[in-house]
Amino acid sequence: MKRFFPALLTALVAGGALAATPDLERGKEIAETVCSACHAADGNSAITIYPRLAGQHTEYMEAQAKAVRDGNRMWGLAVTMIPFVTGMSDDDIRNVSAYYSQQFPLAGEADPKMDLKVGAAIYRGGIPAQNVPACMSCHSPNGAGIPGGSTAKGGITAYPRIGGQHKDYVVEQMKAFRDGSRSHPNMDPIATRLTDEQIEEVSNYIQGLR
Repeated sequence: MKRFFPALLTALVAGGALAATPDLERGKEIAETVCSACHAADGNSAITIYPRLAGQHTEYMEAQAKAVRDGNRMWGLAVTMIPFVTGMSDDDIRNVSAYYSQQFPLAGEADPKMDLKVGAAIYRGGIPAQNVPACMSCHSPNGAGIPGGSTAKGGITAYPRIGGQHKDYVVEQMKAFRDGSRSHPNMDPIATRLTDEQIEEVSNYIQGLR
């Protein structure tokens, strides 16, 4: 057994089973020098077309940044990230993602001029007549999502945090799923069943979640 353990340990490390602990100081440095112009140093972007990253799940951010870097996410404003992530290593992306995941997400505020009851009904109960499930079934009642490593349906192990996310950004992403420029096995069929007005209403409600 003593001779077996080192061999097993070596195999696990080689296979990536033992991930290195993220370097949060390095992540902070990257956030402040590379990412802050769009996402803010603390991840609470004030620019509504760029997503808030504070409190987002590490695995989700890591996957999205790698998708941009590797040319697999090319829709919308994601292309503006290309020059910033092209030179990043996997460790760099992991470090900055872990750093942002530990930042405190500021509460968003829904536009009171819109009908919050409509948005709340879609988010919390879906639209049965249109075969649209409740958003909270994947993203949780308060929009905190499901972090990577959790058991989730469809083989998906990370649903992003969306509570307090900018309405403008959510609308853009929903329409991207609907028109096919962005694809996700769960989101595509849902987005195609929603009208522009319904997307606006539920996105506004999401912006106010905290």
